[in-house]
Amino acid sequence: MMTINRMWRVCAAAMVVGVCAVGCSDDPDPIDTADVQEDAGQDAHDSGDSGDVGDPESWACSGEPCVIDEPYLPVPQQDGVDPQGGAAPEDAPGAGQARLWRVGEEGTGFSGVWSHCREGDYILSNAEIRVCIQGTSTNRYETFTGGKLVDAQRVDQTGEDVLDMVMTLVEFGTATADKVEVVRDGSDGGVAVLRVTGADVELAHLAGVLGQRFGARVGLEVITEYRLAPDTTHVEIVTFARSAGDRVVSQQLGSWLAYGDRARPWTPDKGFGVGRGAMPWIAGVGAGRSFGLVFEESASPLGVASSQDIPWAEMRMFSGQIPRDEPAVLRHFFVVGDGTLDSVRRQAAQLRGEEPGWQEVALSVVDAGGTPVEGVEIYITSGESALTVVTTDATGQATALLDEGGGYTAELRDFAGPLTLSRAFEVDGEDVVFEISEVGAIELEVRDETSGELLPSRARFVGDGADFTLYVEDGTLNSAVPAGTYQLVLTRGSEYDVTVLDVEILAGETAEYSATLLHGVNTEGWISADFHQHMEPSIDSEVHVRDRVLENVTQGLELVVPTDHEVVTDLSGVIAEMGLGDYVSTFPGLEISPVYSHFNLYPFPYNPDRRGRGSIELAYQDETDGEVYFRRIPEIVEIARQLENPPLVQMNHPRSNSGMFKHVRYNPELGPDAVTHEDFVADIDAVEVINRFGDACAVLADWSGLLNSGRRVTGLGNSDSHRANGEAGVPRNFLCIDAAPGEIEADEAKAMLLAQRVTVGSHAFIDFSDGKIPGDEIEAQSGETLSFGVRVQTPNWSQVERLFVIVNGSVVETLERSAEAGARFDFDETIELSFEEDSWVVFWFDGPSPSGTVNYGERTLGFTNPVYVKVSGEDAWQAPGPRAMNLDAINTGYCED
Repeated sequence: MMTINRMWRVCAAAMVVGVCAVGCSDDPDPIDTADVQEDAGQDAHDSGDSGDVGDPESWACSGEPCVIDEPYLPVPQQDGVDPQGGAAPEDAPGAGQARLWRVGEEGTGFSGVWSHCREGDYILSNAEIRVCIQGTSTNRYETFTGGKLVDAQRVDQTGEDVLDMVMTLVEFGTATADKVEVVRDGSDGGVAVLRVTGADVELAHLAGVLGQRFGARVGLEVITEYRLAPDTTHVEIVTFARSAGDRVVSQQLGSWLAYGDRARPWTPDKGFGVGRGAMPWIAGVGAGRSFGLVFEESASPLGVASSQDIPWAEMRMFSGQIPRDEPAVLRHFFVVGDGTLDSVRRQAAQLRGEEPGWQEVALSVVDAGGTPVEGVEIYITSGESALTVVTTDATGQATALLDEGGGYTAELRDFAGPLTLSRAFEVDGEDVVFEISEVGAIELEVRDETSGELLPSRARFVGDGADFTLYVEDGTLNSAVPAGTYQLVLTRGSEYDVTVLDVEILAGETAEYSATLLHGVNTEGWISADFHQHMEPSIDSEVHVRDRVLENVTQGLELVVPTDHEVVTDLSGVIAEMGLGDYVSTFPGLEISPVYSHFNLYPFPYNPDRRGRGSIELAYQDETDGEVYFRRIPEIVEIARQLENPPLVQMNHPRSNSGMFKHVRYNPELGPDAVTHEDFVADIDAVEVINRFGDACAVLADWSGLLNSGRRVTGLGNSDSHRANGEAGVPRNFLCIDAAPGEIEADEAKAMLLAQRVTVGSHAFIDFSDGKIPGDEIEAQSGETLSFGVRVQTPNWSQVERLFVIVNGSVVETLERSAEAGARFDFDETIELSFEEDSWVVFWFDGPSPSGTVNYGERTLGFTNPVYVKVSGEDAWQAPGPRAMNLDAINTGYCED
């Protein structure tokens, strides 16, 4: 739901700041992109200062090799160069060379979840940098077409890409890539140029989630040239925009810097963040990567996306009228840094013709014993102005560009939990050494109490005003920690008891501790799973994929399905790379999330070359007529059902503001057959009964209405986690699968879900002691007494207080936890029931939120899926049918109206 709320706020905010100058409503007469292309081929540059590409005097360069001396003019076509692009050169470009080629089977050279370069896209490279620009198509779900700069690195850099993308800004939208062509491939020894021709268009993601046009298309022809000269560390970006019709239009133009979740934006003087007001440049800094946009004059962020925590900056460079005969021309530079902010700062100054009096100042950080400290972020300010940020290397050293004789303040952070230290210093020609005496270290080993094997877990440090958690990734932890006395709380999710240690960390010393965790909740024959989680591929989550894997593993989850908004995510490679394949299994999934309803689809085929990495598109642009079309949930489900291996269809948080049942005003006592709303879909396999805990009572009734109608929809509980806050798997699902955590097959999990072989628990586990399994069908005589052995287990930090027996949507018995209940089994009951009609039975439990040494924001809650009782004598079980229900008893104060 987070994305949709943000999308509504983005739309509202966009209207307030005026980015929809021509209206934010449906466009009855969208521009025909085919006409725009035809116009572009005839007279794209035949007026004003842009010139005619056929006239040598109007070219941006002349002679061989091509050196651009008129940057505001189009670059001429190089003789003998295929506009579609050629193969990669046999040798990488060297000094004095810049080359452009189309990616083939040799691969892109970029990697990671933020790498979007594919075969068929284009590489611009010289001896210093490499960037990738997509062809006409894209695998980004936010846009309809390609033409965006999506990957960048220095040629000597290794590791994963960090940049999201850079693309043209038109109002609050962008431009299509109807044609992408190689203008010059650099083989002449001069500049290499890629040209993208298109028209203004809204953002595909925004249009898709809203289900309508966001901003009328005004009919702009937009041409962008990406130019790379030899031996530079920047790409020159020049955009020509003109009205393709007879009218003058008023627009805002500029560039989107989608810096991504792994980079932090930096604004000159303001420091981290997008900032406000006009600025000469903006940068992004991530792990080992840095980049930025540098403007000839200045650009101002609209501040809409970034205000909603979306990692994009809308940099407006032009606002005004755009007539047909005098195109607006924008020129700016994309700088590829060496991983430091200062490399971008230096390039920005050079490109803008500035000559600051900086010098390189050597900084180093050591502990009380003089040992270098790696990974310390040094954030440097002067007065109210933020100047730069650097990070120490393995030798504890870093270099910063500062003015001689200046007085500065350094904040030292990100090296020991939440600790931040402030140090004043001056630049006087000597190296600057920061000694930190407030820090010690811990070496911790955690093992399973029964097997003795090392155990991934979570270590929460509480004390001296601090409260922070570290991952014990492989059963061991070796980390700097602020000196002090702590209560160390060790956990591993709801199946393990807590272990608490009192630890003391002395400055300059390493404290060694070991501990065990008891797998106290017996879940033999069951695996735990979460089928709704978000991470960095989602526009509304910034959780690193590795952190998400670590959180799941240290929470004891054994099956995890990523379900990012509109994009298919596959964690299998990350899990293998981290060496955690023995602890957790996964398969790809996604969340389809139009504003009125969210659905998960899994297992889902992962295709990194297609939009959304294979997602079913909510909004798409037809290749024949250029029109934008929208899909509603019924069509999405129909498409999913027709896939070669149809995914399971899960209805998410159905009573939230983005929930189906709320949207269609579903009445569970009348059942799904009474719903006439065109958006309603009853053809689902699963529904989230517990997601938003306050909605659980209402959704239990909704689910009961489905079961009464004869639809065997599986009830689930998922975390819908968007943050790495330790609540992944709260609640979680237990599937009746007897398999090792790393050997869970997608097909078996899907089969168990469809067969309803599932129980759900938040901080507890419920099952049957008499061999019954949810989804079972039991034959009995009318009035015959049947026994159900129901047991509920909890770890030593949680407790269940009530157990409810639900038959056909009504509570028929309530059991209270007795004072004699065991420490492990809060309930171990034999419950006897008789039936006069075919029925279904669900057992529901609840208790308070854990609030001791282990505390959670959500209460203890869970249920079984149905057991079906057949007394009719018919060949098949007969559904009870729509009816009045009574579930009031389960609301013990946690359900919202």
